[in-house]
Amino acid sequence: MSDEESAVQAATSEPAAGAVASRADVVLRVEDLVVDFPVAHHGPKRAVDHVSLEMRAGEILGIVGESGSGKTTMARLVAGFLQPTSGAVLLPRPDGTLGARRTTRGHRDVQMVFQQSAVSMNPRMPVWKVIGEAYSPNRWMSKGRVVPKRRDGADGVTLESAVKAQLRRVGLPESYATKRAAELSGGEKQRVAIARALAPRPVIIVCDEPVSSLDVSIRAVILNLFERLRDELGMALFFISHDISVVAHLADRVVVMHDGKAVESGTAREVIDNPQDEYTRRLIAAVPSLERISLGEGRREATPRTAPLLGSLPRPALNVPGTNPPTAR
Repeated sequence: MSDEESAVQAATSEPAAGAVASRADVVLRVEDLVVDFPVAHHGPKRAVDHVSLEMRAGEILGIVGESGSGKTTMARLVAGFLQPTSGAVLLPRPDGTLGARRTTRGHRDVQMVFQQSAVSMNPRMPVWKVIGEAYSPNRWMSKGRVVPKRRDGADGVTLESAVKAQLRRVGLPESYATKRAAELSGGEKQRVAIARALAPRPVIIVCDEPVSSLDVSIRAVILNLFERLRDELGMALFFISHDISVVAHLADRVVVMHDGKAVESGTAREVIDNPQDEYTRRLIAAVPSLERISLGEGRREATPRTAPLLGSLPRPALNVPGTNPPTAR
C-alpha cells in the first residue's frame, strides 16, 4: 500500500460541528434550465435543454453522460460560474427557504472541486495559504489570524488551526500545511482541493470529474473519502462523471444526460438494474468487464467486452467548450 493511501486510511475522523441537516431538506432545485452558447455564423448551440432536478441535504446526486452531454455546464450553473439563458437555480437562504442567487459572484454555500486540481491552485503557494484563501478571500492572511465565526456558532479559531483541522479531515498530515502545492502528488492535490472546498462549511459541493485524472487505487480512496465526509458533515454532493460505474458506486440517485437533456433519473439501483432509456443501456454496456476464458493448462486471459456508443462525430471548427459537438455531415 502506498504512503498516500495509508495517509487517508489512517486519518482520524472528526465529528461534525453542529447539527447535521435532515436529508429531507431540499438544498438545490433546478427549474426548467436552458443554456445556449453563441456560435459564430451558426446561431446558438443549446448545451442544456429544459433540465429540472432536485437535491436533498446529505444526498449524493450523480450526473452521468458522455463528453459533450452538458454535465460540466450543469456543474458551472450550480456553482454560479455561468448564468442560464432561462430557468432558475434555487439555493438555501438564511431563513431556510430556497431562492435565486442574490449576487453573480457565486454562493459560499456551494463550493466546487475541479477535475484538474493542479490548475486551481498556485503551485508556489504553501498549502496553508491555498486552504486559507477559502476562509479569508481577498484578505491578508496570517497563520495567527482568527477566522470568522463559523455558521454553527462555534468560536473563531486561528487560521493555522483551522487549516490543520481540514488537513486531518481529508487524511493528510498537519505537516503538509507548509509544503508547496507543486510538491504534492495528484491525489494529495485533490485532497487539498477537497479541504479548501470544505473550509466555508458548504451545503453543497459540486464535484466535476474529481477522480478521472487519478490512478485506480487512489481513485477508490478519494471516492471513499467523499462518502465519509458526506456521512460526517451532512453535506450534499453534486457529482459529475462520464463513468457510470463510479456513479453507481457512490451516488444515491442518478441523472443521465444526453445531448443537453436529462433522459433518465432515479435511484442508482433502479437506473443500473433496470434502465428505461436506450442511451442509459448503452452507457452501462460500454463499461468494460473482464471475462475469464480458459486457454488450457490453467492459463486464463482477461478479455474486455464493450458495446459501442452510437453517435455523430464532432466537427472541431464548430465545437464550443462545454457543449455538444454539432452533428457531422
